[in-house]
This record gives sequence, C-alpha cells and structure tokens, in this order.
Amino acid sequence: MTKIKQILSYIVLAITIFVALGTLAAAHAGSISPIDSKIAPLLCMTFPYWVIASLAVIVISYFVKKRYSLIPLMALVICWKSILLICPVNIFSSHNSNGSNSFTLLCYNAYNFRVFDNNHPDDDSNATLNYIAATDADIVCLQECEYLSPIPGWHVYKKQVNEIKEQYPYRVIGVEHGQSIFSKYPVKEICQEGYFSHFVVDMPNGNSIDIIDVHLKSISLTANDKQQYNEALTDIVNNPNSEELSSLKNIMKKISNAAKKRALQANKLSQYIESIDNDNIIVCGDFNDVPGCYAINTIADDDFDDAYAECGFGPMNTYHGNNINFRIDHVLYKGDFEAVSFTRGNVTYSDHYPLFVRFNWDND
Repeated sequence: MTKIKQILSYIVLAITIFVALGTLAAAHAGSISPIDSKIAPLLCMTFPYWVIASLAVIVISYFVKKRYSLIPLMALVICWKSILLICPVNIFSSHNSNGSNSFTLLCYNAYNFRVFDNNHPDDDSNATLNYIAATDADIVCLQECEYLSPIPGWHVYKKQVNEIKEQYPYRVIGVEHGQSIFSKYPVKEICQEGYFSHFVVDMPNGNSIDIIDVHLKSISLTANDKQQYNEALTDIVNNPNSEELSSLKNIMKKISNAAKKRALQANKLSQYIESIDNDNIIVCGDFNDVPGCYAINTIADDDFDDAYAECGFGPMNTYHGNNINFRIDHVLYKGDFEAVSFTRGNVTYSDHYPLFVRFNWDND
C-alpha cells in the first residue's frame, strides 16, 4: 500500500510540474512571434485552460502532498498580470462622468448589417442599426461595414439610414475593407489600409483623438471547420481516433498561419502608430486574437492600456459564432483620458458582440 501511495505521489508531482510549466509557457507565449514559432499562438489561446488546470491541480495535490500544491500556485503568482488580462477584478471601477469631461465609444464588427442568427426582431428595420442608434455613442467604430445605403433584403431601409446619418453627421465608410466610423464630432480620414483605417476626431473640448480601427487577419475557419473543431474536442476526450486528430491538426495549422499574418500586420501597424504625432490614440476593433497575444503586445507595447483590463470584471468573450468563444475584440488607448466603464452588448445580430466604453478626460 505504501508503494502505491508513493507511485501516486510521483504521478501527482509530475502532473503538477507539467501543468505549472504549461501555464508559464502559455502566459508568455505572446512575447514570441508566430513567425518564429508555430506553437506560440496556440499556447497563448489556451492560457485560460491552463489557469483552470492549475487551480484543479492545486486542490488535488493539496490532499496528496501539501507542498506539491505550491508548484502550480507559484506559477499562477508569476502569471498574475497575464491572468488579470483575461479576468480583471475591477470591483470598485469608477463610472463617474460629467458632460464635456466624458465621451463614449462603440466598437462593433457589424457583419455588414446582416443578422447572424436570422432572427429579425423587426422586419421594418435593421437590428444592428437599431442597436447602434440606441447606444447613442459619441463615436462608433465598425468593422465589416462596407456601405450605409438601403438594402431591403437585409432589412436596411432609407428611413433608418437617414436617421443614422442625422444622428451621426460625420461618417467615413470603409467601402473597400469595411473599417468605418460614425461620429457626432468632425472626422478626418487619414488613410485606409487592408487591415486598419486611421481617422482623427476633433472633440468638443478642443482635443483631437487619433483612432485606428483595425480588422486583423481572420483565421478563416469555414462552418465545417468550426463544426469539426467542436466535435473533435468532444470526441478526442471520449473516443479519440485518427480522423478527429487529423481534423484538429488542420484547424491548428490554419490558426498558426493566420497568427503569422497578424504578426506581420502588427509589426507594420506598430511602426505606423509610432509615427503619429498625438498623445491621444485609440486602437480598437476586431483583432481576431486573444489578450496577451503577440499582435496586441506588439501594437500596444508599454504605452497603451487595455480598456477591459482597466475597468472590466471577470472573463469575457466577444465572439460567439458556432459556439467558439474568445475575446478577440479589443479597445486599447493612451493619452489624456481613461476608460471608466466597459460594457458588452448581449445582442447576437453579428457573430461578434458590441463593446461600449466610456472614457473620462483627465482633469487639468
């Protein structure tokens, strides 16, 4: 019996070490370029699961040999900053605002105003445009918005389009790539690239904000890929076979290839942002990648704050298509203002959720 206990103890020790090392590797994988490592972006995506595994191993190892539980515990302590990126705990975040000292931003992959779940709440208007109007955000940054004109087949009608134009008199539509902006304040378009658009918004208090609306390279999973992804994860646990493993391997290859392309985009965008002669900058949109990834680390560097990490609470996903749930939409910022509230709109008109952020200008 003693020998069995000893073997069990060694097994638990091996598992605790493995999980601790996996957690550390996943937490720091975002510092490695996907150009240099295929596994780094995959590790980064799985970081939340390593954290959960660490918590489970801490409990299990505690009852086998207490000191073993210190191994995954120390790994979590070392990774604490990375954990707060995916699960912030801003219990006492301020929501105060007063008039000209505050402005709001809506960031939304609009799915070109189609309705993802084909559930049209009102056949006489477009659900996404209704939502945008109801938020009454001062600035609306959209991805996958290549037009603002009546298309009855998608429940977009002239009356509603005119109402949006009246509510947001300043607009730039990304007719080529879909990064668009609606604003209550004057907007100047600086440039449009395939994966980002640069606008300058003149705010009522005399300041201006450079806004970079991004849509980085998608993984481009087909509906069949997404179905196979969900089935493979279940089957590999219950009844693993070569077919499921092959399907999952092909999906992992697509993820790695897309991450490599996003890394190249992020490198160029980072250099572009450095050339902007303004302290007030917002970089927001569909990054198609998770918190702590290489693309976000490269773009944000040490200068930008993550709006959700600054004032959000708990884990959150922004993409829900085909039961694949990740936070891939982000709002980064720097300058003479701070994020004071962050709300995810729980509407499923797009395959992405909308993000609503309130900022306060710093008091002079």
